[in-house]
Amino acid sequence: MVVNSVCGCAAANARPAASMSIKNDKHPDHLVTVFAGVDKEAVDKARGYMIPFPPSSPCIALFKDGELVHMLERHHIEGRPAEMIADNLKDAFNQVC
Repeated sequence: MVVNSVCGCAAANARPAASMSIKNDKHPDHLVTVFAGVDKEAVDKARGYMIPFPPSSPCIALFKDGELVHMLERHHIEGRPAEMIADNLKDAFNQVC
């Protein structure tokens, strides 16, 4: 699940990383995104699944059988190249999916 936003790190890092990561052989069966600042109700519901992590956008969460198993918060995304973030996600997919 990607909590998207209009910030530069979402455009330059999070969205490209998410796109790159799903080209991995193993990846989630379902891909979901919500957009912070656009649909408050959907974002609030999504963030409810990410507890105990505080609200963060952008962020990327991986779930297995409804349980949160991997989380990238804004501080993991901001300032890092999309390729590095994608590699992190691919590693998580290879372990969990």
